[in-house]
Amino acid sequence: MPGTTRTDIMIAVSVIALSVVATLAGPTAALGAHPWWATQTGIIGGTVGAALWFGLNRAGVSTTRQVMLAALALLASAAAARVGKQVFVGSFAENALAGRFWYFGWFGIAGSAAFFLGAVSRVLIRR
Repeated sequence: MPGTTRTDIMIAVSVIALSVVATLAGPTAALGAHPWWATQTGIIGGTVGAALWFGLNRAGVSTTRQVMLAALALLASAAAARVGKQVFVGSFAENALAGRFWYFGWFGIAGSAAFFLGAVSRVLIRR
């Protein structure tokens, strides 16, 4: 398979482990995720992001494209989570769509951060 090596598997596993450990340390709640689901979004999102990186790497997508895609996804997810939170809180928790943007935006942040970390790790290892 193109792009798959033992190193890629180790990167994916390491990114998942790092995502879980980092999430349990509490930065998601400190950065604005709701405390009730901050751990959930970090662990699930990080695992999905690492799996996405591994799949795209295995499919032969260039590392440069992966880094750019992950960075764009991270920016879009952060914007969705921030605006979703502001609108949800401003509506006194009545705007359910804004609440979903806030909630799923944090899944996107964790996933795209793991995706970005996997892609950048691959670039650093190749040098």
